[in-house]
Amino acid sequence: MKKTIQYIVGFAFIAAIIIVGGNCKKAQIVQSTTDVVNIYEYLKGHPDTYSELVKIVDKSGYSGFLNAYGSYTMFAPTNDGVKAYLTEINKTIDQITDVEAQTIVKFHLLEDTLTTATFKDGKLPLVTMYGQYLVTSVTNANGASTIMVNRQGKVLTGNIQTGNGLIHSIDHVLKPASKTLAQLISDNPDYSIFREALVATGYYDTLNTINLTNPSRRWLTVLAESNQALADSGFTSFDALKTKYSNLNDPKNIEDSLHIYVAYHIMPEAKYLADIVSAQSHLSLQPLQVLASKLDGEKVLINDIDFNGKHETGVELKRSSSDVSATNGVFHAALAHFAPKVRVPVAVYWDVADFPEVRKLPAVFRRGALSFPFGSIKDINWDKPTNTMDYSFTNTSTSIHMYWGDYLTVPMGNTSRHQWIDFTTPILVKGRYKLWICYRAAKGSGTVGQPGGSNMPCIAFFDGQQLTRGFNFTEQRPNLSDGELEALGWKKYSPTTNQLMTGKFLGIVDVPTTDRHVVRIQALPAAGTGNPSNFLDMFHFIPINDNQYLPRFAVNGTLQYF
Repeated sequence: MKKTIQYIVGFAFIAAIIIVGGNCKKAQIVQSTTDVVNIYEYLKGHPDTYSELVKIVDKSGYSGFLNAYGSYTMFAPTNDGVKAYLTEINKTIDQITDVEAQTIVKFHLLEDTLTTATFKDGKLPLVTMYGQYLVTSVTNANGASTIMVNRQGKVLTGNIQTGNGLIHSIDHVLKPASKTLAQLISDNPDYSIFREALVATGYYDTLNTINLTNPSRRWLTVLAESNQALADSGFTSFDALKTKYSNLNDPKNIEDSLHIYVAYHIMPEAKYLADIVSAQSHLSLQPLQVLASKLDGEKVLINDIDFNGKHETGVELKRSSSDVSATNGVFHAALAHFAPKVRVPVAVYWDVADFPEVRKLPAVFRRGALSFPFGSIKDINWDKPTNTMDYSFTNTSTSIHMYWGDYLTVPMGNTSRHQWIDFTTPILVKGRYKLWICYRAAKGSGTVGQPGGSNMPCIAFFDGQQLTRGFNFTEQRPNLSDGELEALGWKKYSPTTNQLMTGKFLGIVDVPTTDRHVVRIQALPAAGTGNPSNFLDMFHFIPINDNQYLPRFAVNGTLQYF
């Protein structure tokens, strides 16, 4: 017996009130109700809209499972959309082969239910039954938003519920990719130099293969440099590029610099622009070399970073020529030349109170105080959504000598305070470092350095690996010489003689990739009620053979080397 899903009407009414009451215009997607029939019966029951698609489904032989129990999402092209497609390929439905019909149906079908609310800029979370990703995006015109699929079809009616899944009505037939990444590049004369580099290094074959035996190589993403991008950097031919990079004159050798250059332009997995900007860095096929990424307004930038106190301008990916699907991955167009940089480990003196979200607040940054709610700081995360991260500033206190005068107050230790806090580091060059934490010792009650009162023992982790030494926010450094302090795992990181300003050695860390990493501080059970007054200033990553106790960091921002 057919049953009407009446509760959806009430839900849609409530949703409409929410949308109308908001300040943003939502995508104009109709939320439909329907009798509980399965996908095929629904299509067949609406011939004015889907009779042409039903003919394709019948020819494919898939009407049976589309009418059986399951959980599917189907992007269903309308009659007008199917007719436009047939005109493009100059065929009638009778002239379409069974295999072609199967391809059409499978490319429009996913084995899960995905509502329009789950669509975002970028690929859907699973491949179609044809084995390729679909990409959704939102376009805005005349004040209205529209969901596009694969830049080919517009969603007309979304979230049509059936007994075995959802239907999203679209105005065009979606066409799967038919070329490999190598073929896309080879067919475009604007990338002839980059193509020669691919051939010379052997990566052309890699990009020309659908690798079904290695899941980590089934999908690849290539950031290709056009002839113009290379010419802008002085490479007007492949020979010029080879002369610059092929230090061993053997591009197929994995240690040859030309091989490294090409491998650095290829990433595992299918990563569309939305996927690229959703993370700060991405592995390349060149082992241990990563690509940094960021979104600057509408620009997607690669390797636009601040390193060792200097800004390195990144390379933009051209939106209109990127996000091109291939049978084995995604193609992006880089507007300039880039290559991996040879870097040596360098000390990183990381002021944790200097982060983008507070820099955007001139009335607060190095002038005032503010509590940042959970989720509001991109590079700092903690365990309890009800807790905050408190930014503070002082330039008058005789006992708080923080670098630049600002610091984080991080209450830790009991059930209502932080149990752990994660900090995403600046770029660290791969190598071995000694890691120090720098803080102002304090107790919420009792006397610092004396029994009783608050207690705040912690452990630290680097990329999930526990470090060898713990620390306690209530402990101050001993009054010893620099050499004696370092031997005991302490240092005087501030030029003041105040022993509350404490540097504590946490352990040696092996940084495996030149990238951003994660430091966690975690309260130990011995903390008891914990401590509300943990004043965190800096972390120091210092190469193991470098001076560990100089420079010192003054409250006015100056560095002292004595």
